[in-house]
Amino acid sequence: MTDIGVALEMEKVSKRYPGTLAVDSVDFTAYAGEVHALIGENGAGKSTLMKIIAGSFDDYTGRTLVNTAPVRLHSPAIARANGIQMIHQELSLAPPLSIAENVLAGRLPSRFGFLNRSALIAEAERCLQRVGLELDPLTPVEEISQHEAQLVEIARAVGNNPCILVMDEPTSALSRAEVERLFTIIRKLRQQGLAIIYISHHLPEIIELADRVTIMRDGKKVATKTISEITSAQLVELMVGRSLSDLYGKRRESPGEVKLRVEHFSRYGFFHDVSFNVRAGEILGICGLAGAGRSELARSLCGIDPADYGDIWLDGEVATPEDYTDAIHAGFAYLTEDRKAQGLALRLTVAENALAAVVPRHCVAGVYMPEPGEALLARLVERLQVYPPDPARTTGSLSGGNQQKVLLAKWLATEPEVLILDEPTRGVDIGAKVVIHQAIAEVVDRGRSVVLISSDLPELVGLSDRILIMRKGHIIGQMDKARATESAVLLAANGEGELQPV
Repeated sequence: MTDIGVALEMEKVSKRYPGTLAVDSVDFTAYAGEVHALIGENGAGKSTLMKIIAGSFDDYTGRTLVNTAPVRLHSPAIARANGIQMIHQELSLAPPLSIAENVLAGRLPSRFGFLNRSALIAEAERCLQRVGLELDPLTPVEEISQHEAQLVEIARAVGNNPCILVMDEPTSALSRAEVERLFTIIRKLRQQGLAIIYISHHLPEIIELADRVTIMRDGKKVATKTISEITSAQLVELMVGRSLSDLYGKRRESPGEVKLRVEHFSRYGFFHDVSFNVRAGEILGICGLAGAGRSELARSLCGIDPADYGDIWLDGEVATPEDYTDAIHAGFAYLTEDRKAQGLALRLTVAENALAAVVPRHCVAGVYMPEPGEALLARLVERLQVYPPDPARTTGSLSGGNQQKVLLAKWLATEPEVLILDEPTRGVDIGAKVVIHQAIAEVVDRGRSVVLISSDLPELVGLSDRILIMRKGHIIGQMDKARATESAVLLAANGEGELQPV
């Protein structure tokens, strides 16, 4: 860390929403030339704290100083004028416009009242060069990759010559190689004297990148530590307020009889001649590299996408679904990997989303009876620790982890015999992971079956009783729990290592 001085200081800062104290008397300091990580469970208050810095609220209390000067950050314009730039998790670029127009939005160079095209290109090239991006500034943003778009967003921010750069989950849509390139850029910006505040739920990223870390819980600051004096396990315990000696729970009893049987299942161009069994009380993991056909298999098992060949049996009876409604009636449920686009109606309430799949069950003579749904919803909200526990709350106003809990509640409400989970903890913090893992364990403890698709290898290995390995649309073998390690599973997904036959 290149300690040049205090870039940002917050003293006893608080922010209240109706009925919720989101940030409670927090002290926070960021130095120039450091990466200061900010972590906490979803709903801990970290994003609200950063929005205060970015000028999103005019009603916060407490004292804020930028470069030792007291400033009331009551608007984004005031924040920007004081050298604060925030890069949100959801990119705010205009895809049809060029890279240059996006990078210089709000400060396009002009000459005699007209756009100065040569100055536009030159300034955009200077900003892109600062983040190591070699692209034609006139290229439309819609033609570049997600990683390149992320760097364009950073280029726009640093082009305003900030002294404080806030980054909210900047790696959520990036591959590991792209993450490494982004980290190289962040380290260069740190060397240039920027104070970088980095919000992430990926603890390995925090350990690798940050100089210091501040942990928040329930709107309060729990601690600030230098990275060299704390471990990942200690970070987790500070975040959730309890020891997590076994993140994935205790081993269950041996699985029972075969519940789901799939034979010669195929969807041409996606997966081919897939056969496997899942027993009652078993979690069956499915692992494979991108393009292996995992999600496509899951969607066809539930009738969302049509299969071309093969049969499915559930509890000994043919149950090959015609469509998703048919699959739900048969006892299947599928939790999609994309909760926002395919899983939830974000403008509807928690109650409307969580009960959407069971409305027909609560109708008498075509009339909806609310009482059974209300009792079921209350149990699910308590069981999954949805916060805030307000069924009338708009789902889109919840944090990502709580949205994921609502999506899981939606399918647990159907009491499925087979629950198929596609990336069930993607984009959620460690506390939400614990709750989701506990809910999965409860499903199998009741004799149901779970099919788990996850790119989180520790999760896949920790939860699964068996793991199927998919490669290029085929199941090439399996591993039992005794043999499954993260490295062994990864080698198998790449076509190496020894596997047992399915």
